[in-house]
Parts: sequence; structure tokens; C-alpha cells
Amino acid sequence: MDSESRRIHDAAIVVDCLEISNWSEEVFRNMRRGGLTAVNCTASVLENFRKTIGNIVRWHEMFEKYADLIMPIRRTADIQTAKETGRTGIILGFQNTSAIEDDLKLLSIFQQLGVRIIQLTYMEANLAGQGCLERIDAGLTSFGLEMIEEMNRLGILIDLSHVGYRTTMEAIEASKKPVAFTHANPKSLCNHPRNKPDDAIKALVRKGGVIGATVFPAFLPAGNNSTIKDFVDVVDYLLKMVGIDHLAIGTDFTEGQPKEFFDWLLTGRSMKGPALTFKLEHPIKNTQGIQGAADFPNVTEALVARGYAESDIRKILGENMVRLFREIWAE
Repeated sequence: MDSESRRIHDAAIVVDCLEISNWSEEVFRNMRRGGLTAVNCTASVLENFRKTIGNIVRWHEMFEKYADLIMPIRRTADIQTAKETGRTGIILGFQNTSAIEDDLKLLSIFQQLGVRIIQLTYMEANLAGQGCLERIDAGLTSFGLEMIEEMNRLGILIDLSHVGYRTTMEAIEASKKPVAFTHANPKSLCNHPRNKPDDAIKALVRKGGVIGATVFPAFLPAGNNSTIKDFVDVVDYLLKMVGIDHLAIGTDFTEGQPKEFFDWLLTGRSMKGPALTFKLEHPIKNTQGIQGAADFPNVTEALVARGYAESDIRKILGENMVRLFREIWAE
């Protein structure tokens, strides 16, 4: 890494908008090697309330055990504290609302436990609306509309990365606050059902939201042959579409996750599930040059090499997300 890129990276607030790794000391050390200031870490996907509480209990145990490496993030000031103390701030997030079951009052409980980002749906339909791989995209439910209202009130960022098209558009319109695609790429660049159509991305931006470009190979045009150059091409493409103030990075890293984990995710509630339309090669071969959290400085170096100004790199690396957090978390 050249000295200029290293200087920029070391000085910047670096936020990864989503990781769903197999949490361990090794993963946390890789975050530190990568200079990550804060990470949206998935604490629930398909789990119900009780199992999600168990996941959060484990997170609190890890905050104590690995206090030299990580710390919880509950407000934006904590992100600066993480930077100053040389630790990675953990933002607890959900990739589904299954943990809320049928009781909106549980949103307040999770908010008090530190959850700051919640995705409305995962691959399938739930009580809130439709996932991106559902057979029919019926849009938001009445329950989903109330959920958005309550998340706005509590200061929980609404994530729509895996959400179906109609549900996405209705959620953007219904929310009184900006929302996010924490880890998604443009469908016009890579026609994958998990990527977002241009009109959805533009609607997100009009509302003041942020999109996190992802390095996950299935969502890049070159698939498993992708390199960091291909990822920066996506950043360039999005920059022209959304402008510098609405762009971030959400790697979707899955460090240490076994094949069984992906089988569980893609099967969902059914016997066969969305996996029928969403195939992944195993083992997952991440984008060359950015294969894990420790490689994050390579993104900064690639942006410098592409001619991005330091101020713009800082926005992409973290400042845009911190601004969004400050607005949403009602501080």
C-alpha cells in the first residue's frame, strides 16, 4: 500500500455497512487489521425473538471478552470513541423482522438492547412485506406500515437491501426518514434478483438515503472472477447515478461461515425455499483484493488510484453513513 493511501485510510472513519461473519476473535482482529471504525454486524436473520435474544446475549459477552478489539455503538459519538481508542465499533443490526414476531412493542426492547439497523424482510415474505425472491411481490402489509412508523419514532435505520421491489418503493415513500440499501449493487449493471433497480436507487437518494456498494461476488458482473477493479467500477457507476453524498460500502463479508450456514439462509422457512432461484458456489470465493475485513485498505488504495479526491474517499468510506446515523438515531 502506498504511503498516501495509507495516510488517508488511517485518518478516515471507515464504516462497513454490513457483515454477517462467523463472529470470533480472528474476525475482530481482521477488522482491526483493516482499520474498520464501525461495522453493521448481523445479529438476526431467520431467528425468532427468543433465539435473537440469545444472539444479543452472546454479543454482550463478546463485548466484555474482546474489549480491547471491539465496543458497542449506540450513538454516533461512540463511533468517534472507537476511532480514538483503536477499536472497531459494533452496530447491532437485523436482516429481517422475524425477531419481532407479531408484536411491534418488541422493537422498543431491541432498540434499548442496542439494535440500530433493521431490514424489513429477507429473501421471503414476512408479516411486514415481501422479500426479493418471493413469487409474488405484494408490497407492504398494514403491519409493515406500522412497523416503519415505529422504527422512525425509535430512531432505527430501515434497511431495504433484500426487500422486494414493490415493498422497497412503498417503504421509501412511507418512511418519514431516509432509509438505506446497506449492501446492494445496481441491477442495471448486474441483473441479479438481489440487486436494486435504478428507479429504486434514485428514489432512495431523493429521500436522503445511502447505498452501500457490495463486494459479494454474486452481485458483481464478473461473479466469482471479480477483482477489486470490478468493485471500483461499481462505485464509479453508482457515483454517476447517486452523487458522492449517498454512496458507501457494505461488503456483506461472511468470514468463517460454513456451507451449512448458507444452506440455512437460502432455505428459509420452507423445505426448498428461495435457494431454487439463488445459487451460490461453494466455497465462496470473495472478490480478489478485498476478500475479508483485513483487506479494507485496498479499497482506499484502489479509489486513490482511480483518481478520487481525499474528501470524496472519506465520504464513501464512512462519513456518509455517519451522517445518516446521526439523522436516523434521533440524537
